[in-house]
Amino acid sequence: MIRIFKKMSYIGCLAALALSAGSCSDLLEQESTVDLPATDFWNTVNDAEYGLNGMVADIRHLFDRDYYLDGMGEFVRVRGNSFSADETGTDGRDGRAYRGLWKIRPIGYGGGWDEMYRYCYGGVNRINYVMDNVEKMIARNSDASTIEQLETILGECRLMRALVYFRLISWWGNVPYIDWRVYDNSEVASISRTPIETIKDSILSDLDYAFDKLPVKAETQGRFAKPAALALRGKVLLYWASWNDYGWPELDTFTPSAEKAKQAYKDAADAFKHVIDDYGLTLFRNGEPGDFDGLGSAENLPNYYYLFLPSANGDPEFILAFNHGGEGTDQG
Repeated sequence: MIRIFKKMSYIGCLAALALSAGSCSDLLEQESTVDLPATDFWNTVNDAEYGLNGMVADIRHLFDRDYYLDGMGEFVRVRGNSFSADETGTDGRDGRAYRGLWKIRPIGYGGGWDEMYRYCYGGVNRINYVMDNVEKMIARNSDASTIEQLETILGECRLMRALVYFRLISWWGNVPYIDWRVYDNSEVASISRTPIETIKDSILSDLDYAFDKLPVKAETQGRFAKPAALALRGKVLLYWASWNDYGWPELDTFTPSAEKAKQAYKDAADAFKHVIDDYGLTLFRNGEPGDFDGLGSAENLPNYYYLFLPSANGDPEFILAFNHGGEGTDQG
């Protein structure tokens, strides 16, 4: 018994000695075995591209069910509620990620559409997060080639931010404008709405930067190029012209201006003309309608139908498009 006690005391002394050799913080401050440390990321162009891809992967869900916008009428047919029971709770929500139109039921009176407001700002914050890190990479880099590649990625981010804010002002008019990375809801809980014209100008500024930095033609399918920024600029201007021309009675703070409408129509037409004339783009199957059956029969379908199949992915007619899948995924 005495020898056992001595042996245990000796082991205890060794353990105490080992603990005294290092601090408690050494034991607690361990590198994660499942997450990449922030200091090991946002260092290379590949890191920035991974961040961009993750951003686009989430934002695309804001736009992947746009056919739901067709008047919520009888021409929209959805199997079930457009989301599976294992992904949502009884209220149709899940806590994992925002999913835009994917999670909205196109039935009843559109009571779920307020979710889009939240999802859009989730997209905005994701964009601002990537932009914040890429801008820091540019600031600490001196290699001209690397800076050029990072600025291209930044251009894609700003195009995405313009796209999301365009949706926000199209639906809600004056909305809060957030162009910084938000760390806590308390930062924006009481932020006021920004006038729609100010946001429109910010959207155009983002698109001008994107046009300047993006390539003439994207090297990879799913990435964006100058025609995308220019076409979206034209669309924003066309909407702005229409709002000023016909008014916006639901938005009581909006004052139409015939002069602004006239200028915006002109600028929109100019942007669209450059898209058509300057980039060698062609219509799907040369714009031919194709052979198709008369009403009541659908054995032969027009070319327009095939434009929405995965086999059309990468066609020049798609100026700004997200990759949603491929053959066999039921996503065009």
